[in-house]
Amino acid sequence: MDKAGWSKTLQFRMTLAMTLSGLVPIFGCHIIMFGASHDIIPTFMSLLPWYLPLAALLIAVNWFLAKLILKPINRLIQSATQLASMDIRTRLETDADESTETLELRKSFNKLLNRLEESLNSQCQFVADASHELRTPLTSIQGYTKLLMRRGDNIDASLLSEALQTVTDESGRLIRLVSDLLQLARADAGQSIIAQKEIIDLRDVVRSVEDTVTMVAPEQVEVQFIIPKSPVWIDADMDKLKQVFLNLSNNAVKATQAGGKVTVTLRASNETAIIRVIDTGIGIAPADQQRIFDRFYRVERSRTRSKLYGGGTGLGLAIALTIIKAHGGSIELESELNKGSTFTVKLPMAKVETDDDDKDAMPFSEAEDEARIAE
Repeated sequence: MDKAGWSKTLQFRMTLAMTLSGLVPIFGCHIIMFGASHDIIPTFMSLLPWYLPLAALLIAVNWFLAKLILKPINRLIQSATQLASMDIRTRLETDADESTETLELRKSFNKLLNRLEESLNSQCQFVADASHELRTPLTSIQGYTKLLMRRGDNIDASLLSEALQTVTDESGRLIRLVSDLLQLARADAGQSIIAQKEIIDLRDVVRSVEDTVTMVAPEQVEVQFIIPKSPVWIDADMDKLKQVFLNLSNNAVKATQAGGKVTVTLRASNETAIIRVIDTGIGIAPADQQRIFDRFYRVERSRTRSKLYGGGTGLGLAIALTIIKAHGGSIELESELNKGSTFTVKLPMAKVETDDDDKDAMPFSEAEDEARIAE
């Protein structure tokens, strides 16, 4: 320790405080005893040869006591310092006989290390998954590009068309992946992923999703949208919400076998807009439900490789949750294997003046929704 630093140590400050706490009462008694005779200073000078050794003794004793008291903390500092050069999975040893304060401090360090390890593992897994997702389309693009270069002018039209289509599809997949990663990176950095909010009728968003989903869904899967007659006003980014509901609806269609049904309902209840995406598909196991919104997590990888929708990235639900939270809403999941899944999105409604016609046309109640779904 440098010469300028010893005076800043806790041991020095404790020694100084304990020494002063011992000397102040002595000086106080001196003032009380000799104050009446007005001989304070002469008497103090006469007793100074006794006070100086006493002060030195107090400093020495208090220095030793401070060192003794701080010994567990010094051991803790040494253990924590060693962690810098050790495996992150190593934890501070705890001793039940140790003082309560330092024991709790060791436990707090270990909890912090647990969170750091979890964060590091998540980051490593994220990098590995992202690398895998990037490598797959790049490998395909590289393979077809080399094929085109090797064949040159001798390549037939059908193979050329197939190669160009594959390169186009995989390039689009890369663009979607990079765009998704950029959205999540902005959210992690605390930046808003909402471009611009405005008062919109949520029915317009749902109708736009309906137009897209009904066009691309297989004929063997029935798709039904239940939309109320009255407006459902919310303050939101229309494009972002459409992205969310398209993702949920497409996932529902992909999870539903031939002969099944996908239903999307919209209703208002207690100043909350409620959108439910219901499918009669394969369902999600309880263990998977806990991780369904994790990045790159897939319940069934083969399902996300649907030719109809293109290769998924495993980021859709993670982005959907981020967007809905940015709007002050929530997403809930109810699912049972081989019976289907229901994603429920709740968004706060905006206060907008409505005319009498809108007031008369009340949104469907939950009971009415259930009746129409069962039809």
